[in-house]
Amino acid sequence: MTINSSLSNPGLCKIMLDKYAGLAESRKMRSILLLPGFLILSVMPALVVAEAGPVTLTPEDLENYQFADRPKSSPAKVKDLNIRQKFILDSHRQGTKDLMIRRLGIVTLKQDKSDLDKIQRLVDRSIIRRSDVEQWQALGVVFGDVLAAELNLHWVSYQDERGHSKALQWKKTRNFVFPVTMLSRRVQYKQEIDVFAIFDQIESDIVDFARYEELHGHI
Repeated sequence: MTINSSLSNPGLCKIMLDKYAGLAESRKMRSILLLPGFLILSVMPALVVAEAGPVTLTPEDLENYQFADRPKSSPAKVKDLNIRQKFILDSHRQGTKDLMIRRLGIVTLKQDKSDLDKIQRLVDRSIIRRSDVEQWQALGVVFGDVLAAELNLHWVSYQDERGHSKALQWKKTRNFVFPVTMLSRRVQYKQEIDVFAIFDQIESDIVDFARYEELHGHI
């Protein structure tokens, strides 16, 4: 069975490998991870469903709600970025660099963890208007470059029934991060933006997946 979910509410659902190591061993259950902008497609030979009471959904949850009788969607198509997509990413990077030069006096981005402080300063000083979705997405590209460099991810073109997206893929697995909209969606839903915490969470999850892959083979 393939689990495909695109919910992106912080802390909405997270089943960690360490927490359920015993269960995963006995039932051969793969992990499910739902993180803002993080899509995990996992295969589970045995699906365990726990009984739960009523659930309160946020506006973001409602937007992405998957009805039980919804027809199965076709598998997403993943390709290398085309020339136009690469140009768009480069334009976003340059726009963010120009903004940092003007407002923060920062002239370089190193595409490593040192850039997180620069990104957070833009956020904390409210330099980008909440309504400026394009600039928030440009900042998401810069954040994505940090994720790619530090966590062994790479940019790809991701296409599903909703359209085309630029995503980060972990190795050749069906695990993706969507950093372009990761920050803009938090702004849209008036959620706090802590890029250090977001980075640490994604890093922790990828470490868990890498550990699982090492022990049990490909995810």
